[in-house]
Amino acid sequence: MAKALMLPKKWNRLEVQSSMAFLLGSILFVTGSITQLQNQWIFKTLFMLGSVLFLTGSLTQLWQTFRAWRRQKKYILISLSLALVGVIGAKAGTLFFNADSISDWLNLNLATRTRKLLGPDAYMAGSFMFLISGIAHYAEIGHGRLVFVEKNHLGWWVCFSFLVGSALYCLSALHGYDTAINLPFGLSSEKNSILLCLIASAIFIFMSLCSLAECSENETNDLGCNQ
Repeated sequence: MAKALMLPKKWNRLEVQSSMAFLLGSILFVTGSITQLQNQWIFKTLFMLGSVLFLTGSLTQLWQTFRAWRRQKKYILISLSLALVGVIGAKAGTLFFNADSISDWLNLNLATRTRKLLGPDAYMAGSFMFLISGIAHYAEIGHGRLVFVEKNHLGWWVCFSFLVGSALYCLSALHGYDTAINLPFGLSSEKNSILLCLIASAIFIFMSLCSLAECSENETNDLGCNQ
């Protein structure tokens, strides 16, 4: 992975652009979580910018998937369908993330129900759509296998870390809901919710680095064969 990351990147490639957008967005989410724990006002701006970068990354992935379909119209239908579910799920997730972060950043004087719809509801919806996207990508690379590990395959690390990070975002979003039962592990705590968001975003940084390295995986293999 380190060798692949160090190789020069072709910045006109869509997969490189989307990886960088998610990487920078995840870094902003981590920074935003840290500043929120320290009660610094700038966290709202950091979350807003991070969610915009996530949206940029998902739009790039959607265009990348469409271009792949145009090049290979005989592509296996099931695999293409799963890829589309994954990409569209991620795009929908980023739209909900934008609704949450931008409404929080603007600090609009809204009715309680509207504020909840644009805040906790949007955060949970975005996290859940990310989780759906992760499951679809996992099924796509699994080729029918329910549980599998490919530790030498960067694509597996990208998919697995995205799935874990999305699940943690979902747990983080539980804080916004009043429940009749006490959630385990202090999930209803605001501090734990922020910490879960921080951990999920850190995992997304790892995911983005793996995705960026994957862009040069073929070049790394070629170098290994020539040595």
